[in-house]
Amino acid sequence: MNFGGLMFLLITQFLSGWGFLRMFKLKMQKIQELALSMILGIALFSFIPFILQLLYIHITSGSVLISIVLLCIGINIPGLITLFRNYGDIQFDLKKLLSSLKRPQLYEYPFILFFIYLCVISAWVCFYFPVAARDMLSGPEAIAEYTVREKTMLNSVFSVDLSTTNNHLKPPFVTCLQIIYKLLVCPFGQVWMSVLFISFITWLYSILKERLHPVLAGLVLLFFVTIPELFGYSHIILFDYSNMLFFFCGFYFITKYVADKQTGQFFLASVFFVMATYTRLETLVLEAMIVPLLLYIFYKEKLPLAKIAFRITFFLLAPAFIYFIWMNVYVKYYMPVHFNLGEEINPKLTDIGPFFTRIAEMNTRVLFGNYGSQLFGDYLYIFGIFFLIDIIFYRKYNYETKIMLYGIVLVYFGLPLLGFLLPWFDLMNTTKRGFFKMFPLMLIYISNSGLLQTISGRIKKWEFASNDDVKKAQAKTPAPAYSRNMKAVTTNTAATTNSKNKKGKK
Repeated sequence: MNFGGLMFLLITQFLSGWGFLRMFKLKMQKIQELALSMILGIALFSFIPFILQLLYIHITSGSVLISIVLLCIGINIPGLITLFRNYGDIQFDLKKLLSSLKRPQLYEYPFILFFIYLCVISAWVCFYFPVAARDMLSGPEAIAEYTVREKTMLNSVFSVDLSTTNNHLKPPFVTCLQIIYKLLVCPFGQVWMSVLFISFITWLYSILKERLHPVLAGLVLLFFVTIPELFGYSHIILFDYSNMLFFFCGFYFITKYVADKQTGQFFLASVFFVMATYTRLETLVLEAMIVPLLLYIFYKEKLPLAKIAFRITFFLLAPAFIYFIWMNVYVKYYMPVHFNLGEEINPKLTDIGPFFTRIAEMNTRVLFGNYGSQLFGDYLYIFGIFFLIDIIFYRKYNYETKIMLYGIVLVYFGLPLLGFLLPWFDLMNTTKRGFFKMFPLMLIYISNSGLLQTISGRIKKWEFASNDDVKKAQAKTPAPAYSRNMKAVTTNTAATTNSKNKKGKK
């Protein structure tokens, strides 16, 4: 492994993502800012080889390095201008920066150590083993490997008959990251997946601690991280884990926008949905289903019609532009393989029977039953328990809970809709992995559930009350006997010394 290349990518990814995040002028905890900067940096880097190919520039380590440096500098120009203008007033205080990072409590360390253990396993598999997924070997991985050899994404892979698969037609997110990491880090690439996974888990733990006591936050996150199928895809290089991450980030910043009414939060949510489309193009259909939610939010906010129209247009056109560039420009005019999406659409759209058949099959064959337990463990049942408890006993839902429920319902019905519209959107592969998008939404719902909020409040009350009692007891406790004796001895010694000094002066 080229550790110099890895450090270069980690630093430039962070700086690029940090500069991009600062454009939205959001305030958040430093640890969240760090994690999101890494995620956004990886997202930005995934466009570099694709843009080079669109411009017919040879994809080499030199051209990729120059592109990364230019991106990193260009995206931080506003920050650099501010730095030079206020150079005399800026003071860098490392102690203040470190103090802003909250130190974990003792009871958090078991969870943190176990999460580190899981991250080490995932990172080791990414580093040590080659790409093995069938979808990658017949598409993105093969294209990336021959791009490194032939310096172009339009390489000898397309001389092979690929008519039995569509994996070579999938968006270039994974392909481009594999190219960058193969050129600069190691032959298998893949390490970028570990960076994405670790950053995501760190960010999730931080936002969960804002809602729950750290012990409950660690416990809830543990159920999420150890979902068998989901953890497997933290080191199996496919599109679905990244798609889940970006889709969830989009929903999360919609909830932040509802709470804080900062315009930057809405546009950052739109950016994450753009990335969700860039990882899987069919996500565009699910994003169109989010529009009613946004219209309701803007209506409650009493925004002018012009602003509503602009924001909805931006929300839809930004990911649609990514779809257009890939399918209607690159695939149509660059690739030597012809593909017509219109031919893949279900010709019998008036017969809605297959839609309900798909819903029934996804419940019996994928989500629940023995096979569902093997895939997703008890996670769905845990969510169901908290959902039923809220319905029966609490019946109170905050704005975040409602938005997360909207997203869960959207995915639950949106995936069979995609299977109805596009028959190649099969049940046991694409739909099964598509359910990943529900799991982080369920995680935030569980953290807001009435039962956990009640337990968390009582733990915090007991913990703070215990700390206050200890402080009061320490204040009321008299000093130990030996301490009082030593104080008396010290006083007598000082008095004797003073009297001797006075006699000496006389």
